Amino acid sequence: MKRSAQIIAVALALLISGCGREEEDRGPTSPNIDSLLASGVSFQRAVAPRALTWPSMASVFTGLYPTGHGLIANGYEFADATITLPKILGAAGYQTGAVLSNMCQANHQGWESFKCTGGNDTRVNRVAKQWIDGIEGDRPFFLWAHYFGAHAPYYNGGIVARRVLDRYYEGPIAAKKNALNRVMREGIELSEGDLAQLDAVYDAAVMGTDQFVGELLDHLREAGRLENTLIVFVADHGEDLYQHNGYLYHACSVYQSSLHVPLGFVAPGLIPAGARVSQTVELIDVLPTMLELLGLAIDGDIHGSSLLAHLERPESGGEGKPAFSEYDDTRIHTVQVGDWKLVDNPDTDLPVCFAGVPEDFYPIAEVELYNLREDPEETVNLAAQYPDRVLEMRELIRRRFASLPRNIEQQEIPEELRQELEALGYVAN
Repeated sequence: MKRSAQIIAVALALLISGCGREEEDRGPTSPNIDSLLASGVSFQRAVAPRALTWPSMASVFTGLYPTGHGLIANGYEFADATITLPKILGAAGYQTGAVLSNMCQANHQGWESFKCTGGNDTRVNRVAKQWIDGIEGDRPFFLWAHYFGAHAPYYNGGIVARRVLDRYYEGPIAAKKNALNRVMREGIELSEGDLAQLDAVYDAAVMGTDQFVGELLDHLREAGRLENTLIVFVADHGEDLYQHNGYLYHACSVYQSSLHVPLGFVAPGLIPAGARVSQTVELIDVLPTMLELLGLAIDGDIHGSSLLAHLERPESGGEGKPAFSEYDDTRIHTVQVGDWKLVDNPDTDLPVCFAGVPEDFYPIAEVELYNLREDPEETVNLAAQYPDRVLEMRELIRRRFASLPRNIEQQEIPEELRQELEALGYVAN
């Protein structure tokens, strides 16, 4: 496979694939994203290392699990010595630019241009387009455009929300942080109508984000920048949306609703179009894959591995390698092997979702085992029925993390940043 000379990474802040359980009635919610992914290779079983933005995106840019790069919570910072993708590409001569609506104060380094929009996706596109117009001649470039609207409280719908929202709805669901928090704090039981409205609110947010993605791709095309350019489409987490423990967000989740994310690589003439990879992969694999495609060396040890073989032979068989997730600095881990998923919580820790909910709001059993093919929503714990499989998968977790260095240093999050995170919809972590 030949190597690409230029790269642009489009990174979304939320799970996009599979959104909206009513999609068949409303029509497609993400036509631009769907078209983009159909023009390259998409991974159907990509797993985030944590269902939280800063830890997960930091793993994309370092190839390390959160306990390896140290950003185990929102508000944490990269250590100065951390090797990241923008540092590597910048040293290789790439013009680098980042336009973020989140994760803005993580001590990012290696960017020639770094702009933060405070959750405003309209500004993301405006700034990104200006940056594209200022690219220096034929110099290779790397752009990170990070969208936030399809993220709690799901306000990115704009005028497209009229297509899917019930304007006569008068229940507790709204694209507002206080309304959604109230559902969880008060344990409000949602009716079928409420759930339909929740789906519609999320669908509208995805539709709004999809529109922004389409506009940015159009601008790249009009600027003549899509040729010989690699596009990496990736999300950092999904959303539970009331599927587990009456929870509507993602930070507490250890389930596929929040850990399963879209991932796709697109490069016309370089990567085959329309292929889907069914094997399990991890977001820590993004960095080594991009660097191998670009013919650049990896400086230092990383936890991920290149997916180039999947890009060259998407139809190749096998169940793929195990995919893992962590939870803060606890011993909570998950591992997925093919259709099987294990949630391991040996200390029976209780996640702290946010202030005002009961301590046991989000219970996780000591061990949970699911068959994702038969039970994709993880409703039936099979751990007692398959003790041998539980032992095998627990051993996978032990072996995977036993020898990996943990670079965790508890960081004090400034009050101003804490308030900023809360304003963006974060109520914990």
